Amino acid sequence: MSENVQSVERALDIINTIVAANRSLSVGELSQAMGLAPSTIHRILQTLTVKNYVFQDPQTKRYDIGPEIVDISSALYLRYDLVRRVRPYLQELVEVTGETAHIAQLYGTTAMYLSQVEPFSMVRMFTTPGSIAPLHCSDVGKVFLADLPTARVDEIVRKTGLPARTPHTITDEPALLAELLCVRSQGYALDDEEREVGVRCLSAGILNGARKVIAAIGVAGPTSRMSRGRIEEVSEAVIGMARRCADELIRQPMAELVGD
Repeated sequence: MSENVQSVERALDIINTIVAANRSLSVGELSQAMGLAPSTIHRILQTLTVKNYVFQDPQTKRYDIGPEIVDISSALYLRYDLVRRVRPYLQELVEVTGETAHIAQLYGTTAMYLSQVEPFSMVRMFTTPGSIAPLHCSDVGKVFLADLPTARVDEIVRKTGLPARTPHTITDEPALLAELLCVRSQGYALDDEEREVGVRCLSAGILNGARKVIAAIGVAGPTSRMSRGRIEEVSEAVIGMARRCADELIRQPMAELVGD
């Protein structure tokens, strides 16, 4: 095991030990609990303190969980709560369209799938929760790009490029920008075999009270079922479900739930 990997493991063990204790701990207590020299514990704590993962009380000199961990916990709670509250709508979308329904959020310069519900069908689409998708060639990704300023889209394109995943992938920025105009105009984004040949996906944005996209909800299916002739029908169902999700979340914002 490399020294860097060992240091990371020890840092995580320190955080876990403090969490498990449910109280602040001294260097000596951490040393005894983990079987490591106090000097080793102190050195790791210094780094964790600088990064705000732990906090040292100036009076007692004991260590507790820092604000960064609290922020991470809050973000995970909000993500879990979003999935919990939207999942009934995913199930209803499956019933209405007969296709796999999914929800995703923007994750840096990619889209990350949070959850999916599958139909009772021999041919189903799989998007594992936690998996990521490129923004330029996925339905969920285009939803997020269409909500961003052009300057930010240009920045992302410069960083990630527009690699071809299939012969149908958009690979030049002017064409992508034109596609995003269509997304804004029609209210949904289409992955027309751009990420995987034989698969067509369609998503719409879930908006918050400020009319900004906080997630994308949509469906995916084989082109044999998700034919071009069904796009109008499916898009109406997806847009309608996205609006209902938005109404639900605006009625009781997730930030309110954190304070409950």
